[in-house]
Amino acid sequence: MSDEELSVECGEHGKSPATFVCQHLPAGENQGFNVGYDPEHPDDAYPDAWCDQCDAVLEQEGEWNDRSEAFADIKMVCAGCYCDIRERNWQQDEDALVELISDSFEYLQARQASFMETYGIGDYERWDWYQENATLVFSNGGKPVVECDVDFVGSFSSSSNTWMWAWANDSLLEPVRVGSRAVRDLGDSLGLLKLASATWAAEPVDGWEMTAVMAKHLGAIGAYRAPSDNGFLHMVVKQARWVN
Repeated sequence: MSDEELSVECGEHGKSPATFVCQHLPAGENQGFNVGYDPEHPDDAYPDAWCDQCDAVLEQEGEWNDRSEAFADIKMVCAGCYCDIRERNWQQDEDALVELISDSFEYLQARQASFMETYGIGDYERWDWYQENATLVFSNGGKPVVECDVDFVGSFSSSSNTWMWAWANDSLLEPVRVGSRAVRDLGDSLGLLKLASATWAAEPVDGWEMTAVMAKHLGAIGAYRAPSDNGFLHMVVKQARWVN
């Protein structure tokens, strides 16, 4: 149902990508939020969504047909409204999210301290990251000293106060995006919005929380946050080595 090329003008959010939700979600609250990914666009940031009632009808029918589609009565909404609707209707175990973040922070803090001390991170004149081979390089005097294999986690925008997972950022190359999809799969399995959804309203601390979750899930040895034009880019370090 969704179309990445389609846009809509919204009185509240202006012009933004269009997507589609069932009739019960726009004015609903705690209705459940089920999404359907298009196989041709698996990284769609705003996949079509429907409530638990529509999902029950869909399960009864076994497919989208005249009855299930009539019950859903699909409506077009903008991306901004979609995020608001999702926030109101998504149901999740908040305690499970808090516990996951807490355990992940504990994991990352222990490994981050060792990573920083072992490789002297913070003592180098320059850092550069390379999407083509997914590496982060620290150097002095133009000479590389430490090279790290990384996965990009995502980015926090200080201009819009939002978080976006790397898998949803089509300006990034595939080598640095692929690892973040494992966290999306985890979010889908646990039903956690911040892990499963491409972008959402955030604060700077959310970037570190999501980085910690991804670090623990992938068994990373550390993490790094690099400044960007309008915020920060987060990455996890899988391996590190001395150059020469």
